Amino acid sequence: MLSALRIQNFALIDQLDLSVPAGFTVLTGETGAGKSILLGALHLALGGRADVQALALDGEKCVVEADFNLNDTWKAFFEEEDLDFQPLTTLRREISATGKSRAFINDTPVRLETLKLLSEQLIDIHSQRDTAFLTNPSFFPEFLDEVGGLGEVRSKYQEAWGQFQKAQKELKAAHAAFGADFDPSYAQFLFEELTAANLKAGEEEACQEELRSFTHAEAIQLAYAEARALLDGHEHAVVHAIGQLKTVMDRLAKHSERFQSLQEEAKLLDEQGQGLLRALEDRADALEADPERQQYLEERLALIDQLQRKHRVQSVAELLDLQVELGQQLDQFSSVEERIQSAESALSASEKTLHLQASAWHEARMAIAPSVLEEAQALLANLNLAHARLDIDVEPLEHPTSRGGHRYHLLFSANPGAAPLPLGKVASGGERNRLMLALKALFARGKGL
Repeated sequence: MLSALRIQNFALIDQLDLSVPAGFTVLTGETGAGKSILLGALHLALGGRADVQALALDGEKCVVEADFNLNDTWKAFFEEEDLDFQPLTTLRREISATGKSRAFINDTPVRLETLKLLSEQLIDIHSQRDTAFLTNPSFFPEFLDEVGGLGEVRSKYQEAWGQFQKAQKELKAAHAAFGADFDPSYAQFLFEELTAANLKAGEEEACQEELRSFTHAEAIQLAYAEARALLDGHEHAVVHAIGQLKTVMDRLAKHSERFQSLQEEAKLLDEQGQGLLRALEDRADALEADPERQQYLEERLALIDQLQRKHRVQSVAELLDLQVELGQQLDQFSSVEERIQSAESALSASEKTLHLQASAWHEARMAIAPSVLEEAQALLANLNLAHARLDIDVEPLEHPTSRGGHRYHLLFSANPGAAPLPLGKVASGGERNRLMLALKALFARGKGL
């Protein structure tokens, strides 16, 4: 119900705060007193077209606010539009000095279409030519709810609708937890591919070094043979010469202590020569040709290069890091997958409940519809439409909405023997006005107004 209207810089009004008490209010005044201006301001607040020339902005901003008292049945609409619900809801329009329009619901900026969608359900500014509500599919079922006292069954449906929306949001959030681009199957494939490669830190450099030895095998063999000959290839080789030197130094040390330090150095030199010879001999296996080993190294380096190119990294260390990261992601996804399955189960259960409540709501509406239509036809007879007939065409919806699981079309016929057809196609302006008057009378009678 409208409870207040505040106007700033609209047409001839500089500033006005108007409170609207509960009950029946009559606004009277002489021609030119401003009644139409007040209605025009209210129309602007409800989302009506802004005529900048008629506003007479004179370089200042125009602001019109309308307050409405709402009950909890409106929460479903606000949740569906992602708006904050307040029992005292304010609709506001602002028109800048340049003519730019902005719309707000409870201080939240909204599109003008959203403002109109709400305002059309809050207030009826009725004129002789304004019967658009009659052709709105949501009008008659909501009329049945109010006249038939179906608030409880409607609340149960709206509660089920709220749970259904909550389950939808949870499922969406569960899917978004890993991002829409994450493909668990592909991530598993990459992880298994890297695991099967059995990479080791430093492996690429080691393989490259070993492969180089195969590549320069001939030069290495020649150099090895030369080194081996120098060390121990003949009686004058280095190792033999050092051994002879050590023997001589041993004799000198026996004859004079002055040569003992030199004896130790000769001994050390002999040990180093022997050690160098053994080390060289230990590496003799590397000189032998091993085509299978060389092929293995080449294939191994090709695999490493392929993986680096595929994942756009430069080293085996980075591939190992990626392997760990993929493993962690898959572990995390496992828990997310459980969340998704739980959310899907909750959504399925809430959808079943929603359909059950939608059916219950529809059945309750259809139970009272015949008597309401009969009473409306009786009132139309008093308005010189004695042969008028009313009926309802029900269209099941593929997916329920916040208003239920069916769409209702009011059918009308004013002539005897004629089948009722959609009201918007067959009813004249006068017939629509009389039907609206009859329905409003029924509503007032049911509410004790």
